[in-house]
Parts: sequence; C-alpha cells; structure tokens
Amino acid sequence: MRGIATSVAVFTLLLLAAIGTASGVPPFVCSLRALAGAFVAYVLTTIAGRMAIRILVSVIRSGPNPSHRREEHLR
Repeated sequence: MRGIATSVAVFTLLLLAAIGTASGVPPFVCSLRALAGAFVAYVLTTIAGRMAIRILVSVIRSGPNPSHRREEHLR
C-alpha cells in the first residue's frame, strides 16, 4: 500500500512541477505547490487504499448469501 501511495505522490510531484514551470511560476512557489500536491495525493491514495481493503474484507467476511445456499439445495 505504501509503495503505491509513494509512486502516486512522486508522479504528482513531477506533474505539478512541470505544470508550474510551464506556467511561468517562480521556482520556489512551484516547488511548494508541487510538494503540497504530492502530500495531498499521498494522503488521499492511502485513505482510498485502506477503504478498498476494508470493503473487500467485509465482503469476504460476510460470505455467500444464505438464500443462495437454500436455492442450491432445492435443485
């Protein structure tokens, strides 16, 4: 999970730095904005990954629907 979030953050950092450079923003402002964007991307990716894992675990724990089991036994 941490590796994916880090990759997304690095990609976001480079993308925002390129956009800032192309826009003519001063280098210091460009770097601060790129770092802030990378941090936000890291946090959001981590949260989204944890939510996805929790959803998958809850689906696996719930198991198959009991009504489907009864239909299989009736056939």
